[in-house]
Amino acid sequence: MNTFNTVVYQTNVVMNILLLGVTAALLLRYLLFASSALLLLWVNTGCEHDCLDQYLAGPPNHTSPLLLETVREHFLTPPPSKPDNSTFQIDEPVWARLVDWNLVQESLKEIWEGQPPGVFVEVGASDGEFMSQTIMLERNLGWTGLLVEPDPRAFTILQGRRRRAWTSPLCVHNLPPCSRRYWLRDIEEDLPNHFKQLLMARSKLNDYTMQGDEERGGTIMVPCVPLSTILLAANITSIDLLTTATGVDEDETRMSDVIHSRKFDIKTLLIHFPAGRLFNEPYPRIKGYILDMGHSTLQIKIYVKHSHCQLLSNDECKKMKHYDSLEACLKYFCFNFLTVYSHKRS
Repeated sequence: MNTFNTVVYQTNVVMNILLLGVTAALLLRYLLFASSALLLLWVNTGCEHDCLDQYLAGPPNHTSPLLLETVREHFLTPPPSKPDNSTFQIDEPVWARLVDWNLVQESLKEIWEGQPPGVFVEVGASDGEFMSQTIMLERNLGWTGLLVEPDPRAFTILQGRRRRAWTSPLCVHNLPPCSRRYWLRDIEEDLPNHFKQLLMARSKLNDYTMQGDEERGGTIMVPCVPLSTILLAANITSIDLLTTATGVDEDETRMSDVIHSRKFDIKTLLIHFPAGRLFNEPYPRIKGYILDMGHSTLQIKIYVKHSHCQLLSNDECKKMKHYDSLEACLKYFCFNFLTVYSHKRS
């Protein structure tokens, strides 16, 4: 009997060790899968064994040919053959005056009207219409470009808009390619459509969800890559306007791989900063760019690349200077800041 019990005990020990080993292997596989499953071809069932070496190597470099091919084939949709070319009236939407959206559109029109059609990139494009910073440029001035929106509900509506642009359901971050948790704001069905648009536009990466909002929505996993990955996959390196409105205060950092790269020439930036960020830093600086005070508003700032500063003036470029506090507060509400940046003729 003692011998029998010893054998049973030893068998149980061996089985537990084997079970622990299998569990560890499955956990390792899950961790590798979770970081790249939605982006890398070798996690697909048909490729899992053939591509084992690449699979075990983890996520590729953000500019690797394999990753760019994956994004190009699975996460980029070309412009439709029959886009909506109707004129867009910036004063018609019920939300036109929300956060001075219509004033920004007038500023963009002033800068770009009369020039050849340009290329835009809009990160956080939402449904392709609600407070879009590029729809007027596209419909009225003949622009085309790229629209990026990770909310699957908004992305479906966006594609139905028939915008003259590439579209991508990826999220943008400045980390290696991976999947991240994304918070989707619940939408009450009995609300007017523009209220639904507003609620949907509040969706964002779960890390940046406001405290108390957790119960007002749910989360999903979305694939995220650097913006440079999407642009290179779409073969876009010259950009006339790069705009973002993701609801967080680090957008210029999130896009730093593009803004500060010699691979890309970005003439102008348009960033919608959250109010909380601007209380601490009313006019954030971006290296290599001039803050265009004349076309900016309190929350939406327009920057012009130094090498394209002729966009600020038809006759000559302008250079930055400092206002003093009194001048700043006379021109804008004073949020307890000492200096703001504007321009003067050289």
